[in-house]
Amino acid sequence: MSGRSEGSMSFLDHLEELRKTLFLALGGLAVGVIACYSVSLRIQEFLLQPIIRHPGTTLALLAPTEGFIVRLKISLVAGLFVAAPWVFFQLWHFVAPGLYDRERKMVLPVVFFSTLCFIAGAVFGYLILPWATKFFLSFATPTVENVWSLGRYLDFVLRMFLAFGVVFELPIVIYFLARLGIVTPDFLRRYRRHAYIVVLVAAAIITPPDVFTQVILAAPMVVLYEG
Repeated sequence: MSGRSEGSMSFLDHLEELRKTLFLALGGLAVGVIACYSVSLRIQEFLLQPIIRHPGTTLALLAPTEGFIVRLKISLVAGLFVAAPWVFFQLWHFVAPGLYDRERKMVLPVVFFSTLCFIAGAVFGYLILPWATKFFLSFATPTVENVWSLGRYLDFVLRMFLAFGVVFELPIVIYFLARLGIVTPDFLRRYRRHAYIVVLVAAAIITPPDVFTQVILAAPMVVLYEG
């Protein structure tokens, strides 16, 4: 079928279908969050590996509720990843009838490769985390000890994952801009210097406010752009 799916629904029918879709999607997300909370301590220990390898470093809970909030935040992020296929299935079930066949064939590969690129970026962020952690720990002195907040450290880790996951989406973005005729290889080469400035600005926005993290984020962005 070359056109949209047959059949019509009233505006209220669409709203009812959307309500059901959101209910099922959020229900699946809630199940994922609850399931991940039961293993959130293990996930926390996994995320703490880069810092506990360094003796003499102390992580502290600086507020009565910080430990609970950290576990809850980990559960939310992990639950979102676990429930993502279910959430996507529900959204796809709602959107697909209104798409052309050509659009349907494009969506699934885009979602697959976008997810793959994001996961690759998050894994890359985890792999460089020990070097980033070691760099920041090196500022301790005989009179100044590293005592980090557990919540702040895990915020830093999760933000690194998010930043590198987003950065690794760059090839997908460039591919579709090229498919739409917005950019060409010659355009990308001609405005290379401008792109580097944009890369540095983007790295400064989506990373913690320090030069080291901005540089290690900007480096793969440049490599992906040149690739």
